[in-house]
Amino acid sequence: MDIPPEHQEVLLAMGVAVLMLQATEKVIRLCMTLVLQKQSPLTLEALQEQEETERNKTLGYFLAELRKRADLDDGFDVLLKDFLKNRNDFIHDLSRVPDWELGSPGRTAKAKQFVHRLIQQSEAVLKVFFGLVSAWQEQVGIPESALPQHAWFDEIEAIYKPLVDQVFLAKDSNPSG
Repeated sequence: MDIPPEHQEVLLAMGVAVLMLQATEKVIRLCMTLVLQKQSPLTLEALQEQEETERNKTLGYFLAELRKRADLDDGFDVLLKDFLKNRNDFIHDLSRVPDWELGSPGRTAKAKQFVHRLIQQSEAVLKVFFGLVSAWQEQVGIPESALPQHAWFDEIEAIYKPLVDQVFLAKDSNPSG
């Protein structure tokens, strides 16, 4: 089967998107399990029970739980909503993506544009949540030497970790003021 080069580009981007989405979702789950815990203190038994209970939960479930545990920066919340919609359309039903088709050059370009946008959204969400993990890691005393030396992690430390308190606001325990 001979696949045209422009279709190969879209298929390659789709593979990259799936890998990015998996990484992003794992870090979100990590944050929801350890960093923004339901209960404190977290025991090994409680952690195992929580992991078992949440094993088959959707990304939408975790993002709804996130909103219960922290107030989010409005811009980040908009990004999360758009990311979740695009992720679900991509994973579950490509026919919901406007102009998704690989038959014509114009629509192939739009398909490629959608996938690249999803990859960018996934990377942005991943970096914010990884910044949260890094801030938590520092707070609980896990040495930073556990991270590999790489420019990506340097960017997290320099840009995203300092934003954690602006993106994830403490939930107001007294909503009446």
